[in-house]
Amino acid sequence: MKRLSAVSGLAFSLAATFAIVFLSQAEPGNKRPATTQQKTSAKHEIHITDQNGNPVVSGRPSGTGQIVDVQVGPAFAFDPSTVDINVGDTVRWTWAGSGHSVTSGPPCEADSQYCSPDDQACASGILSNTGTVYTHTFDQPGVYDYFCAAHCTFGMIGTVNVSGGCAPSGWTAGPDLPSVGTRLAGVYFQPNGNFYGMGGRSSDVAGSDFTNPFEFDPGANSWAIKSATYPDNEVNNMACGELSVDGTSYIYCVGGSAAGATTATARVFRYDPVADTIETLDPGDNWPGDIAGTILPGGFTVLNNRLYILGGFNINVSATSEIWEFDPTVGVGAKWTQKVDTPEAIMYAPTCAIDGTIYVAGASDFDTVNLLVIDTTNSFSFDPVANTIGSIAPIPRATGETRALTFNGQMYVMGGGRVAPNPSNEVDIYDPVSNSWTTGDPFINGRRNFPTDTDGTSRIWLVGGYDVTGVPVASMEIFCAAGGPTPSPTPTPTVTPTVTPPVTPTPTVTPSVTPSVTPTVTPSVTPSPSPTPSEPPPSPTPRVTPRPRPTPFPRPTP
Repeated sequence: MKRLSAVSGLAFSLAATFAIVFLSQAEPGNKRPATTQQKTSAKHEIHITDQNGNPVVSGRPSGTGQIVDVQVGPAFAFDPSTVDINVGDTVRWTWAGSGHSVTSGPPCEADSQYCSPDDQACASGILSNTGTVYTHTFDQPGVYDYFCAAHCTFGMIGTVNVSGGCAPSGWTAGPDLPSVGTRLAGVYFQPNGNFYGMGGRSSDVAGSDFTNPFEFDPGANSWAIKSATYPDNEVNNMACGELSVDGTSYIYCVGGSAAGATTATARVFRYDPVADTIETLDPGDNWPGDIAGTILPGGFTVLNNRLYILGGFNINVSATSEIWEFDPTVGVGAKWTQKVDTPEAIMYAPTCAIDGTIYVAGASDFDTVNLLVIDTTNSFSFDPVANTIGSIAPIPRATGETRALTFNGQMYVMGGGRVAPNPSNEVDIYDPVSNSWTTGDPFINGRRNFPTDTDGTSRIWLVGGYDVTGVPVASMEIFCAAGGPTPSPTPTPTVTPTVTPPVTPTPTVTPSVTPSVTPTVTPSVTPSPSPTPSEPPPSPTPRVTPRPRPTPFPRPTP
């Protein structure tokens, strides 16, 4: 018995020693990096194979069902940090160092879409050791960011760009929105691959505000009206985007107004599309940009799990120039941070984020003399980290009251505008690398104040808005880049416009329009203003020669 006890004690002692050594290396669940750097081992080779194990010559797979390898560590990096794959392909991460994780989400906030070692408890940031292999197959197109939970702050982040999954290429008609609608915010929700229309209204008559979110399912190609109910009727012209907190993704919406009203709300709510529930945040988290109670959000975009609002519209008074940053992960009263002002006051501004920089191209302005909304070519960049404004080539046409989307690393400005010949169906594409503009495939029907968004690589959705006559519509259009990352662009000469609002409106005339398949740009001139309700439309100020447009009717209220 004594010998047995001694043997048992020795075995227990050895097991305990082994556990201590193992845990000191792995530290599972601990997101804090070790204070001493691990010894760097020899770098492992990266092999890219197809589903049969045969080498793939190109680093970018073109078929389906392929496997792309990514090395995790041993230093604080994924190698390669960015991979480009197609729907149905698999990424295989292999650990060349210990104490790392693969955790999906914008740096450094888990969104629970996928994570090592087994897609469970993603918010915990479970760490794994050398030799671990984790795979994930991507069945939806999009841009998927991920990071190491222990070393995200050291820059250990990666991206998987997933293309494909749609056909044919180009613009096609989709199913109508359940109601005619305008002034909704469009949000692509990556966790389920659906497109949402948030807020909005069916007309400009008081009481026409929508009460529930609209959901479009690309797989079923159909719309649904959700059960969740908005907290109030001030849901027009909201700023909305997908953000994650504690491993759960939500659609956050800020501000808004009711149909026919000249006041605005500063409240913030979040919608959980999976649970189909809406929660209003504490009043301490209200948007400080609407302290006057009459200001609507301007341009908006999401970058690194933060929502940015650039400028705004003090209803029937002026455009504004404040920039606000919203962080959903911090405490009540601390979520908002004011940044540097925009170089000029902007509202209804096409805005998007590319590689850490926010871009604005085209924006509405308010003629404070004639009290008219006008289009501009205002264009600039904003670096949220450095908190600085930069210059970019101006968009070749004046526009506003639309969105800009990030699509395969470029900025897509989607139609919009209200001064004739707008509203437009033109898609202007900005390349931040070359600092130049081209035009892409135009969508079918010109419109403004419509919800639109993209999965980032393959598809763009847009629906509703005001048509060229100023009437709310329900029609939907879907763009598919089945044959490549972007549609074939038509080069557009970059010109330097002169924008000097406010201006004096000229008498109303019926524009003479010359049809053209591909718009040809002429030097931009001072834009003519557009009317507010009960005002006659101004004379057209052509910048391009797009499809024929009727003379706009009097425009609705904000």
